[in-house]
Amino acid sequence: MRKRNLYYLLAAILVSACNATQGSGRTTLSGEVERVWEDGFRLNTGQRSVTVDSWDVFGDNTRSQVRVGQRVNVSGEMSGGEFDASSITIAGEGSASQRGASAGSGPQAEAGRETLTGTIERVWEDGFRLNTGQRTVNVDSWDIFGDNTRSRVSAGQRVRVSGEMSGGEFDATAVNPL
Repeated sequence: MRKRNLYYLLAAILVSACNATQGSGRTTLSGEVERVWEDGFRLNTGQRSVTVDSWDVFGDNTRSQVRVGQRVNVSGEMSGGEFDASSITIAGEGSASQRGASAGSGPQAEAGRETLTGTIERVWEDGFRLNTGQRTVNVDSWDIFGDNTRSRVSAGQRVRVSGEMSGGEFDATAVNPL
């Protein structure tokens, strides 16, 4: 009986130690994207394939932000058999909050595209109000951040936004912190 209790105690200690190690810190995985869906993707690290939950970063817009074959670095933690991403950096493109037009770029070459620079006055789940100094514009950032705009930008932050005016608001295709 004592020997069996000792085994149970050792098993409980091992499980506790594994759980504490797994949930105690952030990890960064690097690899190539194998498959993409609305709120996640499969990452091949070279040693294994990992399911990445990217909802906290991109909402349901992962397909518009990540492509098969891209090399990415993903920070986060393992949870329930998948990797919960808190930050995603695409090789050569910057972090998730800095994707799109590169810093210092001017207006887009495509017809109807423009770049605005200003200070964010107010933020809501899928957009924000931008003061350029000459005008105030409501920016629709859903295509970039989904319903997670509040976790990606904040009032008082200076940004450069690329996109186009549509229906009285600015549809963003990129948001770059300054």
